[in-house]
This record gives sequence, structure tokens and C-alpha cells, in this order.
Amino acid sequence: MLTQVGNHVQMANSWLSRHFSVANPRTGSPSDLPALLRSLADQIEAQGINSADILDVTISSEMTEDGPWWSATVYWPSLPAE
Repeated sequence: MLTQVGNHVQMANSWLSRHFSVANPRTGSPSDLPALLRSLADQIEAQGINSADILDVTISSEMTEDGPWWSATVYWPSLPAE
């Protein structure tokens, strides 16, 4: 976001974004990464997020005694309140 200040243009140091996170169930198949990715795609479609609007997707795992427990977070722009 750019802001006009006198004859100078400044880049804003923050922006608004929305996000949601999904994770595999802790029991059953927490290490099933393909299942997490399918769930992530389903949620993106269910929320009506345009793929071109996605700012970032993070995928991470927490190590458990049964292996990795996968989760993911999607970030997309939020319009400022008018």
C-alpha cells in the first residue's frame, strides 16, 4: 500500500490480511500430507478465495511419537474497512 506524503510516496509498513488454518486430526492419520493438502484445497474453494489472491501458504509439522502432525495456514488480502 502506498501513501502520498507531500511530494514523497511512502510504502506502508503493514497491511491487512485474513487467514485460516487446517490440520490433520491428531488421531488416525496425522502424518497424511496428501490428505492435508486436499483439505486445504477444499477450504480455499469453500471460502471462495481466488487463487491469484493468495499471499502465502505455510505448511508445517509438529513431531509426535507417531510421526509428523501436519498443519497449514493460508493468507489472503483483506479489504480495509470503509
